[in-house]
Amino acid sequence: MKLNHHVYIIEKVSDDGISAILNFVASILDIEKDPHSSPNFLHIKSNQLSVDEAGKIIAFNSQKSFGENGGGNKVALIEINGAGHQAQNAILKTMEEPYPNTYFLITISSASLLLPTIRSRVEIHSIEDFFDKFGIDGGVLRKDKNEGQDKERDKDSENKTISSQIVSHFLGSSLAERIEMIKRMVDEAGKDEEDDSSKLFQFLHDIEIKLKDLEKNKLNRRLSKDELQTLINVREYFADSGASKKMLLEYLSLKLPIIKNA
Repeated sequence: MKLNHHVYIIEKVSDDGISAILNFVASILDIEKDPHSSPNFLHIKSNQLSVDEAGKIIAFNSQKSFGENGGGNKVALIEINGAGHQAQNAILKTMEEPYPNTYFLITISSASLLLPTIRSRVEIHSIEDFFDKFGIDGGVLRKDKNEGQDKERDKDSENKTISSQIVSHFLGSSLAERIEMIKRMVDEAGKDEEDDSSKLFQFLHDIEIKLKDLEKNKLNRRLSKDELQTLINVREYFADSGASKKMLLEYLSLKLPIIKNA
């Protein structure tokens, strides 16, 4: 099987979705077994893609495929919640110029958590769109599809409402109140080893979306150049694995204006 693009970002993938993707990978590799047994398959599962893991991706891209005449496909499945700035820059050229017959499937909650330079070089799909595009049978994922989609939309709508309320409260709070909110969020994120900083990434993303909506709807003054640059800088440094998310959010708290009724 040949794909029309070499790099795909797939958003909001469940465990059932991963199982279906692994079956899809097997078909790309033209095998009838678990792709983990194939030397032409790389599977990385990480909360935050590290520089070392980026090195494995680069090495996998450059290695010759195993099989008859070495002309078979290679596939890397990369399951992440985020990626360090350095790691993303390290794989940028690989994403831009992958070796022939080499494909990368990156699963993440939202493509917006990756750098624009990465996003501009890939195809981005929801899990449903990706399955529809390639006619993948998601099995249990597709069972009662309409009902499931309705429930998912309701859940997403509820989550977005809650996130919007949290961000509005944050923007309307004093510096001391913002610092306390950040402390609670960081403490809470630290209790969940699997989901660690992805919730903090999402919070930063929600702040950015809220500010853009406020400007779009002319409900508040535009951010100054300094405030906008602060937001951009924090977003970029946030992707560094060694960066203190707490300190970055506290710095953002200090720089952003207090916006009541956001």
